[in-house]
Amino acid sequence: MGLLVSSEAEWLINKVITIATALDAHVTGLHAHSSVVFLDGIANLPMVYSTLQEWGRNESDKIRDLFGEQMRKNGISAEFRRQEILYDSEDFLLSSARGSDLGMIGGHGSGTRSPDDRAMVDRLIRNIGCPVLVVSPESALNATFQNITVGWSETCEATRAAHDALDLAKAGADIDLIRVVARTVGVQAGFDSRDDFATALDRRGFKVRTADRMATVENRGKDLLRVLIDTEVDLLVVGAFGDSRIYGFAVGAVTTHLLKKAKLPVLLSR
Repeated sequence: MGLLVSSEAEWLINKVITIATALDAHVTGLHAHSSVVFLDGIANLPMVYSTLQEWGRNESDKIRDLFGEQMRKNGISAEFRRQEILYDSEDFLLSSARGSDLGMIGGHGSGTRSPDDRAMVDRLIRNIGCPVLVVSPESALNATFQNITVGWSETCEATRAAHDALDLAKAGADIDLIRVVARTVGVQAGFDSRDDFATALDRRGFKVRTADRMATVENRGKDLLRVLIDTEVDLLVVGAFGDSRIYGFAVGAVTTHLLKKAKLPVLLSR
């Protein structure tokens, strides 16, 4: 779990407690410094460096105290780790989180993150090696999920995400496998792994439906969220950053849109 700023710590901790209680999980709270860019020579000024360190420690102390109090109050096994230096925040978070089964972090929609921190979160999701549950202050988070929508595509990322979601699904959950496509040409019956996955879920007692939705390539993320309006879906599951970085920059990646706009919990796997 990454706690980047104190302004999002309180609501994020409360959502972590919901999941940790249901799964009897051990929680590791992480706090890293926001990215710091030093102009030439300024890093050599001891007063500047020590002041920035003090600011970071003060914020970290607030998060640590809140985290510890809430974990103890709810009887959750937990530990808190903070970065002690101003450099290498990404390395600190990755090395601290790779032993986890699930990461939890706030999305970009709250408006409290700098562009550098948003970019770092994107890189963490790409490189952490475990599924990440992205939540917002508005997310109605359940202990486990009854109504799940999987954004399906013929990619290893989407397949991994669909499998990872089963650890958070209630027994007999309703699971929709939705493919958002620009056209239906080329989709042939009998050559679609989605049908095989749906059959496997059915054997495990889940209630499975499949559906296709039409959308332009650049609007797949927006249209996927539009499909879920006025539904009872409580978890959206997608493969993270399945497109190349150049493609995502030029056209607009689904993952980036969901990080900014999704109000419901989103499970991302890479």
